[in-house]
Amino acid sequence: MMDLLMSVFDRMNLWAWWAIAGVILIAELLTGTTYLLWPAAAAFLTGFVALEMLGVSWPVQLGIFAILSVGLLWVGDRWVRPALKAGAASGLNDRSSRMIGQRVIVVAAFSAGRGRVKYGDSEWAAETADGSNPAPGSTLTVEAINGVVLRVSS
Repeated sequence: MMDLLMSVFDRMNLWAWWAIAGVILIAELLTGTTYLLWPAAAAFLTGFVALEMLGVSWPVQLGIFAILSVGLLWVGDRWVRPALKAGAASGLNDRSSRMIGQRVIVVAAFSAGRGRVKYGDSEWAAETADGSNPAPGSTLTVEAINGVVLRVSS
């Protein structure tokens, strides 16, 4: 049994490491945690070390794989995962957050700093930041959104 295991390790080459990387990557796709992504990348990179022209023995290959796995896992957990989590709140599907800084047109006269504006093809309730009463047809800028009311300014 030990001889069989030793013969498998002796035959570790680029394709074997890339196959291991593929299996780990499939496991990562099934779990979706990003933790298995790093050992998959380490196995892929170890495949280059295992090229026959370099003549690197399998114990050294395993050591390189272990070092790369731990190093990439640390780097990924430290910098990549926080960046991925930060990207989750991009506002891609939040129309209102994309409205800040956009121009709107007054469609109904303002009274006591409140009125209606048009953004795109929709009308919105609006209030001016300074309490002024802009005339219909005026162009204003969206400063903030408070629920369904836009805070606008000249």
